[in-house]
Amino acid sequence: MVQITSIESYVKVLESLGKRQMVVLKAIDKIEPCNNTQIANYLNLPINTVVPRVYELRKMGIVKLNKIDVCPTTKRRSMFWERVKKWKELNLLMRKEEKKWLKRL
Repeated sequence: MVQITSIESYVKVLESLGKRQMVVLKAIDKIEPCNNTQIANYLNLPINTVVPRVYELRKMGIVKLNKIDVCPTTKRRSMFWERVKKWKELNLLMRKEEKKWLKRL
């Protein structure tokens, strides 16, 4: 069971995310595990706009290292990212709660 304080914390963190951070986070959700090159290619953005956003998400504790492996694009060793599990669980819970509220309207 998820504590209400965890949900409140999650909502505050999501509200504090900038537009680019949210875009990068959604990309990570869709293609994880992924590296910065894959995120940049997926979003059709320059890599230098993705790297700082991933770093910020890591500092917030939303994204973490999944593995270090060879990048299929660059053929170089690279860090691959994933969303932290607790945030995934809270996101799913929030979606369920949102659907309940929408049904009431």
